[in-house]
Amino acid sequence: MSALSVSVVIPAYKAAGTINRAVESALGQTRRPAEVLVVDDGSPDGADLSAALARYGDRVTLLRKPNGGAASARNHGIERARGSAIAFLDADDYWEPDKLERQVGLLDHHPEVGLTSGRWYAEQPGGAREVPREPADCVYDRVWTPQGPDVLTAACCVLTSTVLVRRDVLGDHRFVPGLEPAEDRDMWCRLVSRAAFYVWSVPLITYWLGPGSLCRGHIDRCYESMLRVIHRHAAALGRRHLRRWETSTYRLWAGTLLSDGQPAAALRPAVQRLRRQPLSAEGWYILGKCLARYPRQWYANRAAGGRTPAPALGPA
Repeated sequence: MSALSVSVVIPAYKAAGTINRAVESALGQTRRPAEVLVVDDGSPDGADLSAALARYGDRVTLLRKPNGGAASARNHGIERARGSAIAFLDADDYWEPDKLERQVGLLDHHPEVGLTSGRWYAEQPGGAREVPREPADCVYDRVWTPQGPDVLTAACCVLTSTVLVRRDVLGDHRFVPGLEPAEDRDMWCRLVSRAAFYVWSVPLITYWLGPGSLCRGHIDRCYESMLRVIHRHAAALGRRHLRRWETSTYRLWAGTLLSDGQPAAALRPAVQRLRRQPLSAEGWYILGKCLARYPRQWYANRAAGGRTPAPALGPA
């Protein structure tokens, strides 16, 4: 039997409708965790959450704190956790039954590995589970010690609900409140530079893409936070890779807003992308689409009784 004891930390906010699926996936593991901690982050449905967890008795510990976001909720759980390894699970995601068995076995056989994660299924309401397209630069099924610019590449291969990390590698590191929803990538950047890292090529969890997703509802905040993380790790990236990551982020930001029907909002990241990559034919094409679609959005909003503000083209 492994000497590792696993604490599961589940932050919960307005999660009464999904918490049972998450908790049952943790309690139903072929390798049982030592404890499951649900952290109620000042949720308005706190009473409903408590009622939903009552069926588990002392198998689940409910912790309460004032609302402060996912980072502070996970930190609160870390402080109360007693295990020698910490597993994170978001309240609307759920694990495959052998998730912990695979990961604990790996850590037993590879004491140099400090953090392990894996691929995942993505599921939308009413849809079937699918495995997202594999990142071309992610390294699977081998021990990896990323250095320099590879640290951010490694962090972007990690989904929080897939993570199991040794307590001694976590140490005093904590999630940074205010960086949501990129606070997890900032944490993984710090941890994968401390110890070896392993990513399973098989899906370990199901990531629920519900309508309440922070990135889906707050596109600007999502990419602004990612840029802040990139700049926090600028020294490791170096000048050339810093610009590459900035360019990629502005490219995705503009494309996401354009796909979401917000061409006016997409103008600023499209311009910022071209400032860093002025010879990009794709960049000019995206900017042209933003400018072409902006009048249509303006007239549609006008007809609906609203108005589209003039786009802000200044620096980020």
